[in-house]
Amino acid sequence: MQKVIIILIVSLILFGCAAHPTISPIPLKKGESFTAITFSFENVLPVFVYRKGLSELSDVGFRVGLPICGSGIDYSHTVFQRRDSRDVINFGLSLTPNSSIDMTYYSIRTFSKKPGNAFYTGFRAMYIPRGINDRESLRVGALGGLRFNNKVGLELGYFHDLDKGQPIEKIFSMEPENDPRYPAKTEFGFPSENSRLVGLSLQVSLSTTIFQKKEPSQKKVKSKK
Repeated sequence: MQKVIIILIVSLILFGCAAHPTISPIPLKKGESFTAITFSFENVLPVFVYRKGLSELSDVGFRVGLPICGSGIDYSHTVFQRRDSRDVINFGLSLTPNSSIDMTYYSIRTFSKKPGNAFYTGFRAMYIPRGINDRESLRVGALGGLRFNNKVGLELGYFHDLDKGQPIEKIFSMEPENDPRYPAKTEFGFPSENSRLVGLSLQVSLSTTIFQKKEPSQKKVKSKK
């Protein structure tokens, strides 16, 4: 038990806690729901995701994390649609030590020949009004994602603090962030709202249908004449 606690503490120290929505690239119809488990770079523990279609153009999502890290709510609305392509705007609120408000614009491409598959890119603005160091952070960046068979999703993005974060030319530098005005870590070693780690997003989402047991198929018995 002690080893598990130590691993969790080390994980929290190494990774920032700033969550983001898990969308459904495949459009949800009115009343249709989607549930998934999301594993992410931002959170130590997985997050349960529930989305519900409100209309042919919009849906709402809820996320529940443990204890609350990663929990949140978001709303998506399709602003443009043509054949297999559509543009979606999403507004999200996330509850974490670095709680944030997100606005994301997605461009999504689905594949009619391979239902359940999708590819998307997006632009995100992320605002942390009061982070773990009682400071604010305004971030912008890009993301990209894939969806396979409507069961497995992968998303990668980075959102940079242009004002109080590490200089943009040092994003990939291994040197420590050491600006005394905007420290990248708390006194306990946790990534602060101004750390570049907080701007990195990596999600793997698994539909709960993967964990459901398939009922054995019943073989048809031919009647003897």
